[in-house]
Amino acid sequence: MTTPSETQIAKLMSLPAELPLAVLNLFQFNVKACYSDADPEFGTPAGEVTGAEAFARYGEVAGKLLEECGGRVVFSEPIAQVMIGAEDVTWDVAALMFFPTRRDFTLMLGNPEFVAVSRHRRAALANHYMLHLAGDSFLGLGG
Repeated sequence: MTTPSETQIAKLMSLPAELPLAVLNLFQFNVKACYSDADPEFGTPAGEVTGAEAFARYGEVAGKLLEECGGRVVFSEPIAQVMIGAEDVTWDVAALMFFPTRRDFTLMLGNPEFVAVSRHRRAALANHYMLHLAGDSFLGLGG
């Protein structure tokens, strides 16, 4: 699954908007990007890319929007192995993002530029887990 359920969105919106947020992502890329027929890349040479390449397109814009809302990527690294957990899921990358507030995260999600570029994320990913963590420990760290 690469999009949240209605229940997950309702939970997000019920939590205090002013608290800091850290977002841990686990990404599994499609071998070949899977653009939908509604995407401009569908059926064109621009759509003939790997999932990792489509995700890089997403990251260029999403990273800029993350920084504009005061957030940052704390780390983004390839996963070497699953040491504990289901071995049938092969995660490619783990990434941790920090947002000064949960409100900043939700504002980024609603940004029209973010909404538009998210087609690359959807095309890129075979599987995606996003875990929200309390972000207090990241408040004092430099950018």
